[in-house]
Amino acid sequence: MTTLSVHLGVTSRSASALVEQCRTQIDKDTAALLESVRVLRSRRNDLARISCLPPEILATVFKYIADEEVLKSYPGHTPENTPRYCAPACLIVTHVCRHWRQVALDFPALWASINCASARWLPMMLERSKNDALVVTYSAQALQPCLEQVLSQLPRIKVLQLCLFSYSEVDVVLDCLSSQPAPLLQTFRLSHCAGLHHSAKPWPISDTIFQGRVPRLRSVELVYCPFNWTSCIFSGLRTLDVRDTGFVFTSSELLSALRRMPDLEQLSLRRLLIFPEETQLLGKFPLSQLKHIALDYILPLTSVVTLFAHLALPIDVTVALNLAGTVQGPQSFSELLSAMDKDPNEFGSIIRSLRTSVLYGELGIQFSTSTTFRSNHSWNPRDDNIYDDDIRLSIQFESGELQPGVVFDASRIIAQHKIQNLFVSSLLTSDLPENFWRAGSVNLPELKVIHLTGPSVGGLIATLCIEGAQTSDIMYPSLHAIELENIDFEFEEPEKLWDIITMRAKHGACIRRLRFAMCMNLMAKQVQLLEEVVADVDWDGHEESTESSKRDSYTCTWNQYPDSDEDSED
Repeated sequence: MTTLSVHLGVTSRSASALVEQCRTQIDKDTAALLESVRVLRSRRNDLARISCLPPEILATVFKYIADEEVLKSYPGHTPENTPRYCAPACLIVTHVCRHWRQVALDFPALWASINCASARWLPMMLERSKNDALVVTYSAQALQPCLEQVLSQLPRIKVLQLCLFSYSEVDVVLDCLSSQPAPLLQTFRLSHCAGLHHSAKPWPISDTIFQGRVPRLRSVELVYCPFNWTSCIFSGLRTLDVRDTGFVFTSSELLSALRRMPDLEQLSLRRLLIFPEETQLLGKFPLSQLKHIALDYILPLTSVVTLFAHLALPIDVTVALNLAGTVQGPQSFSELLSAMDKDPNEFGSIIRSLRTSVLYGELGIQFSTSTTFRSNHSWNPRDDNIYDDDIRLSIQFESGELQPGVVFDASRIIAQHKIQNLFVSSLLTSDLPENFWRAGSVNLPELKVIHLTGPSVGGLIATLCIEGAQTSDIMYPSLHAIELENIDFEFEEPEKLWDIITMRAKHGACIRRLRFAMCMNLMAKQVQLLEEVVADVDWDGHEESTESSKRDSYTCTWNQYPDSDEDSED
C-alpha cells in the first residue's frame, strides 16, 4: 500500500527539515510578539504617575532609601540582621525597570553611601559613585576583607563611621587613617563594640591621624576608644561625644582640649574617669557657641564642678547632668550653680516649670522655660532625639531614700520661687509622702498647676486638706489646676477630692480645672459630681472594673453642701 508521503514525494529527511523550519518560524513569531508585549508594557509603564517624575526627583527618592539602609547598619548591627551579601538598596532599584536603572546609573550620589551590605559590590560602588564624596558606615567584621580598599578612598570620604570588634584591627585602622589627609571629612565616629580591657593603653589619636589635615571636621564621636586629647585636628569641632574611654585623664587635659574648640555647639561626655587636679592656671574661657552640654556619670563628682568652674557658658545653654553618687543636700546644687555662673536672679526669672521624676533609687529634676514638657524623659542627652530645648537644666542623681528637701531646695535656689507648673512622675509602688508635698508648698508659693503621674494621689490629697479656718492654712494657695494621670484611686479618695475643692472655694482658693487621664477606680457618676464644683473637668472616660461592684453599692453623700455650686463660681 502506498503511503501519503510517498504519493506526495516527501521523504523522511525532508519532513524533518520542514518541521524544523516551522519551529524556527514559530519561535521568531513568538519572539516578535513578546517584544511587542514588552514595548506595550513599557509604554504603559511610562504613563504611570511615578514615571512622570523628573529624573532628579526620582533619584532623590532613591537616595532617601539608600540613606535609610545606611542608618540601619550602624553601630549595633550583627551578621544575622545585616547579611554580608545582602544587595544594597541602590542596586535593587536598578532591577525594577530600564527607566529606573538609567536614572540610578546617572546619579553618582546614589552609589556614594557604602556600608556593610555593599561589601560584595564595593568595586562597583566606587566606580559608579565617580568623584562624589563618600559616606562610609562599616563594622570591621564586615569590612575586614576590603578594609584597605575602603580607607584608600580617605581623601573623598565625607562621613566615616567605623565600629571595631577586636583590638587586632586597631593598628590596621589607625595606619590607614594616618596614611592620607581627609580634606572632605566632616563626621568621624569610631567605636569598639568589644568594650575595653583594664590594661588598655590610649590609642595614638593625635596630629598624625589624617596626617593632621582635616579642615572640615566638625563632628567626632568616640565610644570605648581610649585616646590622647592633645590632637589639634579637633580644633574646629562643633560636636564632640566621648563615652567610656576606660582611661583616666586629668581635668587639665580635658580643659586644654575644650579650649581649642571655641566653636563647639554640642558637648557630651559619658562615663569618664577624670582626675580633678589643680587647674587654676588655666583660668576661665568662653564656649560662646555652646547650645547643649550633657555629662553622664563623670567620676568623681567634684570633676563636674571643676569643669563648669572653668567654662564661661551662654545664658541659653541647655545642661543635662546625670551625677555619679548621691547628692547630699542643697549645698551640692549651690556649688554647681556657682560653678555654672547661673545667676538665680537672671536664670530663675525665665523658669516656669519644674518636673521631678521619682524612680527606684534615683531622682530627676528638670527646669523648663515653658509651662509644658514635650519630652517624657527625665534626662535628655542630645543624641537620643528626645531633647526639649525649653528644658534648660536637667539633673539626675542617686537618691537613696526620697529627700523632698533636696528637690525643692534646688528649686528655691535655681528658680527663686518663680515656678508656676509642677510635674511629678513616680514609679514607686508606695505613695509620695505628705512631707514631699508640704515641702513643695513652702518652696513653690506661686505654683498654679500640679500634674501628677501615678500611681497614688493619697499624699497630695492629705496635703491639700484644710486644717484650720485661716487662709494661711491653705497649702498651694495659688493652685487652680490639678492634672492626674495613671492614678489608682483608693476607695474614698474621689470623695475627699470633692470635699477639698469645695472647702478651698469657700476660702477663695478655687480649683478651676481638673484633668483625669487613664485613672483607675474613677466612675462616671463621681466625675459628674466633680463637674458641679469645678468649671472645667476633662476626663477620658477610662474606668477600672475591679472595684465596680463596690462603687455601685456605695451611696454618694457629696450633696451635703447645697451651696457648692455658688462657691465653685467664685
